[in-house]
Amino acid sequence: MSLKITCIGGGSGLSALLSGIKYFADLETDSGHIIDLDSLSAIVTVSDDGGSSGRLVEEFDVLPPGDIRRLLCTLSDADELAGLFEYRFSSNGDLGGHTIGNLLLTALTEKFKGNFPKAIQAASRLLSVRGQIIPVTLDYTVLCAELADGDIVKGESTIPIRENREPIKKVFFEPRENGKTHHSNDELYECQAHETAIDALVNADAIIIGPGSLYTSIMPNLVIKGIVETIQRSPALKIYVCNVMTQPGETDGYAVTDHVNAILDHAKIPIDYILVNNQPAPQEIMQEYVRKELVSQLTRIKSLSDEGLSMLAEDTEHLVEVLNLAKDISGLSAETMQVADASKVQVSYNREIERLEEEGITVVEADLIRDMVVTEYGTWLGGGQMNVIRHDPEKLANNLVNIFKNHPKLSEILK
Repeated sequence: MSLKITCIGGGSGLSALLSGIKYFADLETDSGHIIDLDSLSAIVTVSDDGGSSGRLVEEFDVLPPGDIRRLLCTLSDADELAGLFEYRFSSNGDLGGHTIGNLLLTALTEKFKGNFPKAIQAASRLLSVRGQIIPVTLDYTVLCAELADGDIVKGESTIPIRENREPIKKVFFEPRENGKTHHSNDELYECQAHETAIDALVNADAIIIGPGSLYTSIMPNLVIKGIVETIQRSPALKIYVCNVMTQPGETDGYAVTDHVNAILDHAKIPIDYILVNNQPAPQEIMQEYVRKELVSQLTRIKSLSDEGLSMLAEDTEHLVEVLNLAKDISGLSAETMQVADASKVQVSYNREIERLEEEGITVVEADLIRDMVVTEYGTWLGGGQMNVIRHDPEKLANNLVNIFKNHPKLSEILK
């Protein structure tokens, strides 16, 4: 028999995972395929409000199509058509920045009178997709983050680039007010899970969480009513794939244990395995991460300094405000010294690992990063082309398959 896998996440991390799973789907044991690609499910966050997706959300009042589009292309068997789906217009006009796939998903949503799942199914048929891509919710929401000092930041794209760099305490949803959402401010809002996502979790032999941005790709799935409860009840094997690099504005200085603790603080789900990278990233790339973040930090300090100087130039009535700015600058300066430590750019895999194992979590260490770095448009580091470190899809899938083979329950299914 083959395994039924359900993955949870969003963005480039989930795309890398699915790409690796697709590669290994044709591998066979003595009794058949290890992974049943046709029954593979990917549960995807739909809280993106930046770039092309954000513009389409604003103009057409739809759920953001970007992460869905990326994963449809990843699981497509029609390579040429999938490549066209990913084509991004470069003009300065209304189409500039949009991908063909985002526009087509929006058009299909309108064609099906706002039924986003039907639009995804139609796009899946067009692209010859194996497996199913499932939005975690059909509710129209705004992702919010509560910071350690109590401040609230609203909007997924705003969270990693916020001025207040206090650590994130928790994330939650507010309803996005539009023609489809009516919510009283007096009511406690609870985002509802898409029933198809619940079904995929119920039927899974293994549930894989991550990799992906902790607070904007992973956590938005785990604060939705019904998702956590279903994972808690599921007898499926549960694996968390930890990021290989920290993310400015989200996981500055985080180790593996910090990622796990954040997940358990939001959703007390049982984790059986954690898959972590144990190989150092190229030093020159780590230094580039540091350089970009230093530029970002110093730009914020300069902005606050200019604001304070402007106030003092006018009169002396703003002394209290200027002193508060000075405190903020002092805090940013302390953070800047931490940022300059390149060792905090890569996620530490050995700090307090023993404690995780004492709690019954098996930590699997492996070389998971790509042999060659890739160049991406790093909007979260101020824009522009930069080399980044990502999971290698084949290495990632290979280590997951080894976990499946060596786990008593799953190895019995594979016989």
